[in-house]
Amino acid sequence: MAAVRGAGFSSWVFDDSRFEQLRQELDLAAAHGMDFSEIPIFVFDVIAGGRVLPQQLRRLKEATAGRGLGYTAHGPLAVNFMAPREHLDRHLAVAKATIEVAAGIGAVHLVLHTGNMPGQDQAAIEEAYAVQRDAFASLGEIAAAHSIIIAVENIPPQEPGWHTGLPSRVAREIEAIGHPNVRGCLDFSHAAITCAAHGVDFIAEAKALARVTRHLHVHDSFGDPLRMTTYSRSERVAFGLGDLHLPLGWGNLPWPELMAACEFEQDVIFNMELPRPYRPALQDSLRAMREMIETYRARRSNA
Repeated sequence: MAAVRGAGFSSWVFDDSRFEQLRQELDLAAAHGMDFSEIPIFVFDVIAGGRVLPQQLRRLKEATAGRGLGYTAHGPLAVNFMAPREHLDRHLAVAKATIEVAAGIGAVHLVLHTGNMPGQDQAAIEEAYAVQRDAFASLGEIAAAHSIIIAVENIPPQEPGWHTGLPSRVAREIEAIGHPNVRGCLDFSHAAITCAAHGVDFIAEAKALARVTRHLHVHDSFGDPLRMTTYSRSERVAFGLGDLHLPLGWGNLPWPELMAACEFEQDVIFNMELPRPYRPALQDSLRAMREMIETYRARRSNA
């Protein structure tokens, strides 16, 4: 095992059921010398009604073949094990199908979001966490059979007044699940925004989740929740608000301090999440991420 398993970036495609955009993204990843590409399973119409569509999976496998890339995968954003109980079976069915798709393309990690829910009823929140722990534990067993790590990603609050776990709470939940195939995905920008919303220390919270983290989502922002009306992506950038997915250096997240404070699990994968509008800055961002990786590796080797 190594301190860092490799680096990659997310294939940023939409409504790509013929996988034409995906092929372009994978060619770009290979051209930039990436170790991995993260595949957005939620945009390919490869799952219908909780079942994998064999022909679509075959086409997806054909699209990902032949480049020498490793793969990670991102599951459906709507999977939420803290949703109302009457929807739980549907969420589980889609998550199980997603593991099947991830296994079909040889993905080593599958990112799924931690839950979120409305309200401030603490008893209801704790009950929802218990349901979520059971769900991830059962998925961990399925993932283990395919040698896949489920990486539970921290997310920012989805609506005013909604609950989602701070990074430290996500870490405690992963530890309580106690399954070797259920680990963390630390999204630095999500963490910064959630911490700002709750008025807690970002570095300390990131460090807490790092200890159970095998997968990283890297992109920049100002760590500032979206608390005012804007009318476009560019306006959100201008005001520095929300989950912006900016190139590294465009925001103000404290990357040197994070690399000095955080200690991730062995074989962690650094993955850049950079939308297509910012692809002209991709090369510079990847260079910055590689420098970050080398800084982290050097610190771990000298520890």
